[in-house]
Amino acid sequence: MIAYRRRLPVLGCSGRSQSREAARRADPMAIPLLAGRYRLAGLVGRGATSSVWRARDELLDRDVAVKQFHKSHPHEVVEARIVARVRHPNVVAVHDMMQHEGSCWLVMDHGGTTLATLIRGGRKLPPPVVAALGQQLLAALRAVHAAGVVHCDVKPANLLINGDGHLVLIDFGIAAADGKPQPSRGNGYIIGSPTYMAPELIRGEAPRPPVDLWSLGATLYAAVEGRPPFPQRDPIPTLAAVLHDPPSPTRLAGPLQPLLAQLLVKDPQERACHAAIHALLTDASRPRA
Repeated sequence: MIAYRRRLPVLGCSGRSQSREAARRADPMAIPLLAGRYRLAGLVGRGATSSVWRARDELLDRDVAVKQFHKSHPHEVVEARIVARVRHPNVVAVHDMMQHEGSCWLVMDHGGTTLATLIRGGRKLPPPVVAALGQQLLAALRAVHAAGVVHCDVKPANLLINGDGHLVLIDFGIAAADGKPQPSRGNGYIIGSPTYMAPELIRGEAPRPPVDLWSLGATLYAAVEGRPPFPQRDPIPTLAAVLHDPPSPTRLAGPLQPLLAQLLVKDPQERACHAAIHALLTDASRPRA
């Protein structure tokens, strides 16, 4: 995920060196039990403002994910409350929140491999498998949108899939709730992952549910085609392509092609709605002769 200032060159993530230093200090071998029960086991991922650790809840004897925020910021509580208000089997659940050595820590579900890992290196998934994952992601987004939340960062890296094929939507770090965008958006920044970002977010419009439906389409496209719909190498050309160019023609989508065409529409008012997406996914998941 990258932050940009409109009409200016790409900006580096502020506080990156501080973030790295904070992550180095959070050595899992050096940190005692968090809240007397969570023992860090390994770093899963690191961003500009937070790191995610695999951990063991020694009280309940289960694996969890622990998100460490590198700097104290009111959005830590906002993110926790946003996730806590959405209760659905396909949406990550929050179990606990605490302060430890100057950092805020958020305890959530853990388990599975990201879709990004499964399709890394151009690997592709069959259309029926992608359709089944799409049905789960759509169910998650329905619950998210019904709660007044827009995720704003739907992408393969934010989808966990376990061995049974169960999908969970994670990372509400830049989500918008009740029509209120992130404060940094109001300061002229574009925040998100260019490859999966809806055109209206790039234009600076307020996040609304169709934003996530565009990202759903881009994610399913990447899963079935083994490449994103806008495969430019650099962020700025990617942003320009999302705004002005049609997506690259599909080659392997098969029954998913009509759905992808209706999701990757520049005008959010013309994008497929939840009900239409569900019907198209149901049709695409049917076995073909």
